[in-house]
Amino acid sequence: MVGLTVVFFYLLYLAVILTITRGWFRLKPVKITMMGLHVSVIISARNEAKNIIQCLSSIARQSYPKELFEVMVIDDASEDDTPGLISEFAIANPQLNLKLLKLKKHSGKKAALSLALAQASGEFALTTDADCTFGSDWISAMVDTFVEKDAVFVAGPVDFKSGSLFADLFPGLEYMSLIASGAGAIGAGFPIMCNGANMGFSIKHYNQLPENAFRNQVASGEDVFLMQAFKNRFGSSRITFARNSEAMVFTNPPENIKNFLSQRLRWTSKSIAYRDLSTIIAAISVLMINLIISILMIATIVNCNFWAPTLTMIGLKTITDLPLLAAYALFSGKSKRIAAIFPAEPLVALITTFTGFAGHFVNVNWKGIKIRNV
Repeated sequence: MVGLTVVFFYLLYLAVILTITRGWFRLKPVKITMMGLHVSVIISARNEAKNIIQCLSSIARQSYPKELFEVMVIDDASEDDTPGLISEFAIANPQLNLKLLKLKKHSGKKAALSLALAQASGEFALTTDADCTFGSDWISAMVDTFVEKDAVFVAGPVDFKSGSLFADLFPGLEYMSLIASGAGAIGAGFPIMCNGANMGFSIKHYNQLPENAFRNQVASGEDVFLMQAFKNRFGSSRITFARNSEAMVFTNPPENIKNFLSQRLRWTSKSIAYRDLSTIIAAISVLMINLIISILMIATIVNCNFWAPTLTMIGLKTITDLPLLAAYALFSGKSKRIAAIFPAEPLVALITTFTGFAGHFVNVNWKGIKIRNV
């Protein structure tokens, strides 16, 4: 019975990953042609004094015509000099249509996005985070994807800024696997996840969504819940991924293991609110295969006779993951991560298993807001 259970969940995982991998290769690259849409770039910021100028500077260097985009920064009741720095940057860069909005009390990213979208003048909204930086063609690549694919929602690639070797290889590899899986799932026709640091959507179509598209009763998950709302209203065919390296957004890696685990626990905490069947099946397959590997590794420590099935499962999962991860690593210019895939698999299994279960019981504090389980 145990053997049959292991085989069942491996085959389920294999089917999910092969489908996602095929979806990645079905995504067609988009060329930059500088479509002339009016764009609203929306940034939520709380206590980002050390990052906000770098973020705004990279937006100011965009190749997209300045008269065709506005930048809306929402200060989420910062306790540092974030709003002052934004105001100073606006004065020093009058060519940039920069607007500072303020929340009266710390309310989180969902409230910040809702405030900005109620006042946005663009046809296409691009959302990102205050610790992010961008290549000069970021807006162009996202807009061209939106137009060429006749999309209502565009998910974009995200990667870590260069950091320590450990951060670039292990957390970077794990983060890359999430982005790659989300992209491949979109290409396969069942969008399951995206990243709020780089997503765009039609404001006209956003205004046709149900009032609670962000699922405000859940503290996090504005990206996934919004994408699911677009999917439910307009269909999976109107959701796409920007397969263009110029669309890449770069965010800060976790500063330490504690921050890394807190971030993953925060992401996991929203999973209990998922209602989309394909998302639930994919999440169960990933959690169960990692749980099986974790149990086998612990069993091997107790009894060395388990080393053969343990290595077999790690090897099977690695072979299953490799085509997608290698393809995405080449796309993102991080081919050195390919060599780290096999040694990283056991650690990924342990962390995924821990956060997959603990995220439903442990309340995480994130920028002053306690992320409670639903």
